[in-house]
Amino acid sequence: MFEKILIATDGSRHSRRAAEAAIEMAGLYGSTITALYVIDIGREYAPLGDLVSKEADSMIAGIRGNLKQQGDEATKEVAEMAERAGISAERRIVEGYPAEEIIRLAGEEKAGLIVMGGIGETGLNRFLLGSVADRVVRSSAIPVLVVRRD
Repeated sequence: MFEKILIATDGSRHSRRAAEAAIEMAGLYGSTITALYVIDIGREYAPLGDLVSKEADSMIAGIRGNLKQQGDEATKEVAEMAERAGISAERRIVEGYPAEEIIRLAGEEKAGLIVMGGIGETGLNRFLLGSVADRVVRSSAIPVLVVRRD
């Protein structure tokens, strides 16, 4: 039923809790794990507005590099958790709009389940803009497990 489980992570403690639940399920179902981090192009580059200059290009490259590093750390943590539990895991880092990319990649990977935390790094933005989890739950044809905070 859940041969592949996609874990969407942002490196937050809520994502770690979701990863723990997903890895436990993977052990029960004999699933493999894909740890996904999405570099949010809408949120991270928006403050730069319409700047067109070498400075803006340099700033964007710096932001992108920092976010890729965060993604590498977040997906590495999930993969290591899975491997300690004897679960096969792969890591993916993509750029885009998080909800869209989570759904797209889950489809590409033929995931049977998407697992994610209910609250991530966004705090007030979640309240004002609506959460990525809400968007994924409302739009995904693939079942979604949202793991709430402690």
